Amino acid sequence: MSVAAVVVSFNRLSLLKKCLNALENQTRPLDEVIVVDNGSTDGSVEYVRDNFPHFTLFETGKNLGGAGGFAWGMEIAMASGHDFAWVMDDDAQPEIGSLAPLVNLMDAASSPKPAFAWSVVKDFAGNLNPGHLPKISRDPEKQLVASSMGAIAVDQATFVGLLVNLNVARENVLPYEDYFIWFDDAEYTSRLADEYYGVLVPESVVLHPAASGGSPDMGWRLFYFVRNGLWTNRLHPVKGSLVDRLPFHVLATLLVCFRQLPGAADKRLWFSSVLRGLYEGLTKLPKKTWPGQKLTGRQA
Repeated sequence: MSVAAVVVSFNRLSLLKKCLNALENQTRPLDEVIVVDNGSTDGSVEYVRDNFPHFTLFETGKNLGGAGGFAWGMEIAMASGHDFAWVMDDDAQPEIGSLAPLVNLMDAASSPKPAFAWSVVKDFAGNLNPGHLPKISRDPEKQLVASSMGAIAVDQATFVGLLVNLNVARENVLPYEDYFIWFDDAEYTSRLADEYYGVLVPESVVLHPAASGGSPDMGWRLFYFVRNGLWTNRLHPVKGSLVDRLPFHVLATLLVCFRQLPGAADKRLWFSSVLRGLYEGLTKLPKKTWPGQKLTGRQA
């Protein structure tokens, strides 16, 4: 069973150092560590080259966002013939025994194996990280299967300590690069869990900084919040829940946006982000890229 770690990095050298050292010291050694650098200018590339020459460093040449970085990382891991990819941002810090429980579960699981196994994400105080809480599956059959493994079935996860079954990933579109930031992991894992099932493994823990309680102003990111949320809702329509359907999602999104308005430093940017996000979210969808297409330069 071959496992590669995929780390997406962009200008967070101090955190990247801790992440890579934690990966280097896992009790279950990784077969490869793939660092996808999104055009960092803080010495991250030089640090990886000088201190981890045995790691695979892939430079995108520009900031493709987390979505683009993970699409490339998954592509490289699959092309290298690995069975699993353990994906995370550069600000994740897995405990040294975090990988082993995930691999052990996958190894022991009968067919069909989970599409992904996810670590519990905590902040550095040891509390559950509110930005990475699991979406627990309501499917009793999936819960029974997960329980037999000592795990919990989940319908959605984030790209922090996520062990992806690449045999399943090879049959699916890569993470949508057009998302750039936000909801790309929710969409991708929802897709995998819909077709198969995903699990949360309590014995595996990854530390990740909790979101700061600073200014609520999203700035330029508000566009991605609006558009990507609508894309995800359209790609994964909720069955049997009136409140979560598209019209209600639009209203809920607008409510969040209007709460942002008083604290928005640039009101013109706020207005354009909301309008453009609504337009693209309702009239367009992200481009599909299948495994193998990025390395060959082809795109659907």
